[in-house]
Amino acid sequence: MATLARYILKEFFPPFIIALLCFTFILIFDDLFRMTKLFVQKGISPLYLVELLIYVMPATIVVAIPMASLVAILLALGRLSTHNEIVAMKAHGIAFHQLMLPLLSVAMLLSIVDLGLMDYALPQANLAYAALKRDIRKHNPALVLEESTVMKELETEGKLWMYESTDANTGRMQNVKIWDSIWNGKPRFIHAQEATLGFENGGARLKLYNGHTYEPATDNSQNFRITRFQEQQLALRLTEDLERGEFQSHTPRTMRIAQLKTFVGTLQTTLKTSKNPGYALKKLRYAEVEYHKKFSIPFACLAFGLMGVPLGLMVKRSGRMIGFGIGLAVILVYYLLLQAGQSTGLNGMLHPALAMWLPNIVIGTLGIVINIGMIGEGRLRAWKHRDRNIPLAINRKVES
Repeated sequence: MATLARYILKEFFPPFIIALLCFTFILIFDDLFRMTKLFVQKGISPLYLVELLIYVMPATIVVAIPMASLVAILLALGRLSTHNEIVAMKAHGIAFHQLMLPLLSVAMLLSIVDLGLMDYALPQANLAYAALKRDIRKHNPALVLEESTVMKELETEGKLWMYESTDANTGRMQNVKIWDSIWNGKPRFIHAQEATLGFENGGARLKLYNGHTYEPATDNSQNFRITRFQEQQLALRLTEDLERGEFQSHTPRTMRIAQLKTFVGTLQTTLKTSKNPGYALKKLRYAEVEYHKKFSIPFACLAFGLMGVPLGLMVKRSGRMIGFGIGLAVILVYYLLLQAGQSTGLNGMLHPALAMWLPNIVIGTLGIVINIGMIGEGRLRAWKHRDRNIPLAINRKVES
């Protein structure tokens, strides 16, 4: 049994490593393209791009591990089927469960490893990624100003702005619109005919010319106060040189499992007394979805193992390509179910726990059904041919 397990796992790990590298590269390619575009526009050192990619890696790997485990199981068993080694094993009395247990064991081990990455590495990487990306977005915004494009570098601080065109003679921005204090319930809107953006003492200054300011009245009524100005300066928390700072704002994706569980409990407690129950409920659902996702994605390795072993044993000749195609199809179905579950969990159609575990339940249950069918088929075949397996001994009396 130990020799068989080592032999099967020896077939499993090379394709697993190759598949893990391929899926990681595929998943990170889109992020790499967007980051490269951002760095070219900002004009900063490529070392920060490498740092961002390092922070993205945990989020990519935790998703790639389940996919790589399924493909590796199918390719490993496909290789054994292609060379008739599965047939030889069956001829020597090796049962189905003896082939299945080593692969399910390594799938469970990968689930535990993936869960550890999800709990320890991913929150820290997400936090560092958010901090560095915030600092990059604050760096030299004049390089990324585009006509008729909303600037969102300071959206978390409640500021958005845009301009329609640039004067060819003066270089000033034309028809500038600024939304300020958009999160505190008392937004302010500024509309200026012209504006210039510059840096003084390391800080950004947006100079506005010939415009109006619209802001809520101080008497808490629904009226707005309109102020006309000839020239006005607006200080922005943007820097000409990249400055690194700590990121203090935690979200469910930057929390560990224990922290997120406590956060969910706090949201459930405050939901009853919230002045805005709709927003509080939406926030609670999002936190619960992220909490259950931290478990469901790692244990997709086990669900894929239950599905992959019987499918891999069904593959005959030319099994490698067929196995790879089957693996991609199962992965596509799984992640479509995952996206659908996430959407239904966020909008309240399904409980977040059921919504996030639904892909594992569907794939795992289907795998168990196929396993039971294969085991039952083997026992039925053995029962049908039971008489052929009984050796017959015929004693003949030899006359002297």
